[in-house]
Amino acid sequence: MSAYLVLARKYRPKTFAEVIGQEVVTEVLRGALSGGHLGHAYLFSGPRGTGKTTLARIFAKCLNCERGPTATPCGSCERCVTADSGGEVDTLELDAASHTGVDDIRELRDEVAYAPMRARYKVYIIDEVHMLTKNAFNALLKTLEEPPPHVVFLFATTDPHKVLDTVLSRCQILRLSALPEERIVARLEDVFRAEGVQAEAGVTAELARRARGGMRDALSQADKLLAFAGNQPALADLARLGGETGSQEIEAVLSLVEAGERAPLLAKLEAFVGDEEELLNGLLDAVRAAALLAWCGAETPLVQLSGSERALAAERGRHLGAERLELMLQELLRARERLRWLSGQERTVVELCLLDLSRAESTLPLSELVQRLESLERRLAGAGEAPRAAVAPPPAAAPFPPPATRASAPPSAGPSAVASPAPVASSATSSAPARAAALGAAGGWEGFLADLGKTHGALSTLFCKHGPTLLEEAEGRLRVRAAGLTSEEQRLLSDKRNQRACEQAWGRAFGRTLTLEFSGAAVRPADERMVQVQDPLTQRVQQHFEGTVEELP
Repeated sequence: MSAYLVLARKYRPKTFAEVIGQEVVTEVLRGALSGGHLGHAYLFSGPRGTGKTTLARIFAKCLNCERGPTATPCGSCERCVTADSGGEVDTLELDAASHTGVDDIRELRDEVAYAPMRARYKVYIIDEVHMLTKNAFNALLKTLEEPPPHVVFLFATTDPHKVLDTVLSRCQILRLSALPEERIVARLEDVFRAEGVQAEAGVTAELARRARGGMRDALSQADKLLAFAGNQPALADLARLGGETGSQEIEAVLSLVEAGERAPLLAKLEAFVGDEEELLNGLLDAVRAAALLAWCGAETPLVQLSGSERALAAERGRHLGAERLELMLQELLRARERLRWLSGQERTVVELCLLDLSRAESTLPLSELVQRLESLERRLAGAGEAPRAAVAPPPAAAPFPPPATRASAPPSAGPSAVASPAPVASSATSSAPARAAALGAAGGWEGFLADLGKTHGALSTLFCKHGPTLLEEAEGRLRVRAAGLTSEEQRLLSDKRNQRACEQAWGRAFGRTLTLEFSGAAVRPADERMVQVQDPLTQRVQQHFEGTVEELP
């Protein structure tokens, strides 16, 4: 019985034209070969299964083709035939994971001096080069910088950031990208036709989704599927294989999360025991796609989905909104990180994360929470007053009365007084709390909080916590009365950049720009630990950095 050759090896590209999804890299290599700009060291970096080692082998064949160096090797000469069969003695492949030591590199360095036996160049292909030790890298540096003219180094790695900068600077770096799903689908369909496989509609798309940008992973999954289901595989066969979570299962989980159906959600998670990480990865992909479509529009090329899947993701983006989707992404990422530290508790981690996401309140944007709190405060305040006629809201175009009318507006009397907004007294005749109450009743307050919350969430939370009684408007200035604040809150408000952010948000909300002034006050006794400084040097440092000196407990 002849040995079976797996699809990933049987359909491995042998020329640049057969490589898919890496057009930029192949064009660079072709230009170097045809233009005579050959370097002595190249580093191929990118995700797994995207063609790093394959491109290195093709490049080595192009260098040593008897008609070359050429970007289109003939494929029939002795050098090309031996290269395709893996028998070229002058192309040496090393796995850095098993040759990590300095002695291995010293042996390689000694061999470099010898001329190639048959080919034009002696080519060293070192896979997963980031696995070399620091000493091994250092032993290679001199040879890598000035190798003999007959030597070319080709490195491949999935983690270029782990390679020493001194090595990277001596290489031409070629970055490979994850393959688009539609390119993987097209390649799988070509392979299935060549193998006589009649797959159900959607099988190749699901294989491409599971491969996450790697052609080798897609072909390996296809091999497993054909061994399991024969030459007529269906989507149900993929589901029975397990090990990955299909798009239909992901959609079912997300639908339960959005609907807040917690009991059915827990029952659904029973099917993912042992596949918790794959479930979170699938949820992250689906939520990210919806967020990108919500932010960038339905036609954005950043999302590779198509057809009904793209329409479904776009509808989720419109329904949930980009801000809530962002919060969901953050929670899912935290859950995936916890899986690594809580071994044996994977199911509990996923259950807690999805139960939390199923409560809409836990994923509401800060601006919406502020609006709900303000609305609740108004309802509570109205419930404590005697029944009266509805109070008309202040005019939208002028949230505050002009300064001239503030002092001259006569007090209203009788029942009709409740039908118009209460006048704001001048700074000479009204107390700060009265002015602050009028300020908070203005329609722009919620807009101010929402605007500030977009970039300065801590400030927005502080003002929401303490209410408009913090602020006092007088003589074209907006004063912050800091009585009752903690030391941390005082430092937050006294920061000049935060004050400018408040001024800008105020101007956008109320239509006029005011200068914000912060007047410090004593902190709450429970937070008081500041020390009176007597040392002149410490006083100067304190004044320069606008800090406080506290006594340690």
